[in-house]
Amino acid sequence: MSDSSSSSTFQPAGGTAICTLFEGDYHLGLAALVNSLVRAGYAGTVWAGYRGALPPWLKQLRRLDAPGEEYAVAEQVRLAFLPLHTEIHFTHYKPRFMLDLFAGPAGDCEYLWYLDPDIFVRCNWTFFADWQQNGIALCQEITNNILPADSPLRQKWVRIAGKIGLDHPRPLNHYFSAGLVGVSAQYTSFLEDWWKILGLAEAEGIDLNRFMPGNRESALYAPDQDGLNIAAMYTEYPLTTMGPEAMGFVPGGFTVYHAVGPKPWRASFLKRSLAGMPPSGADKFYFTQVSYPIRVYSPVRLHMKRLACSMAALAGRFYGRQ
Repeated sequence: MSDSSSSSTFQPAGGTAICTLFEGDYHLGLAALVNSLVRAGYAGTVWAGYRGALPPWLKQLRRLDAPGEEYAVAEQVRLAFLPLHTEIHFTHYKPRFMLDLFAGPAGDCEYLWYLDPDIFVRCNWTFFADWQQNGIALCQEITNNILPADSPLRQKWVRIAGKIGLDHPRPLNHYFSAGLVGVSAQYTSFLEDWWKILGLAEAEGIDLNRFMPGNRESALYAPDQDGLNIAAMYTEYPLTTMGPEAMGFVPGGFTVYHAVGPKPWRASFLKRSLAGMPPSGADKFYFTQVSYPIRVYSPVRLHMKRLACSMAALAGRFYGRQ
């Protein structure tokens, strides 16, 4: 139960913080993300920017003696909520949110990770603690994963980048996801360039209130990820990258699952499976991360959802996608 008068036993871990953005039913993904971090051994603060209502499961947590909405999820993990007043789609707001955290409540943070609220950590956090020592952390997308340095799209990006004074791009041959990004406090100019590119997109008539305006023929079809990839081309700082397996997009990964497409908390698994789309690894993993320390479903409802997911996985063995 919450107890705003209780003193906190939370002791911030030195150096690292995590942030995410959510609204609506994405609080269900947020709970799974936070639970997975606790199980992975993360110690520190999770900053959650949000619009609309706070999660209904907060009554399970102990409220900390702090000015804002801050809660103890576990002895070493604090969940802090920050209300945001912007119409920009949250997928495009990531660099601004990270910059504001570095300049404000996370000002003493040495390294900040952004994780989408439909990402769940699979490995021990020590892997991330080691990874972040190498530079700006990025993971390859599965779509457009191979994007050669001389591709027509990158040539468009070079012309766009020149409008804000960026020159001398590094040769990159992969396209990176904006769902998971790690940045050192020393490298915030990377975030500034990313945000400037999004501002340029808006100035050229791209609606940042929408998820993916336009189509891939456009130079900035996916403004958040295209902007991230342009910033990666021009940053002077070291990049430390992993392939699409790192986000569970292809087999062989061990770090996180990214639940792209229909979200596991919304999915009609049997219907999808009969259409040739059985539950993904992310779908299955999600239901292992929603019972502790934050309980998202009642025991009966969780059992039924796990059963539906298992039955759909079984059915998927017999119904191939046409």
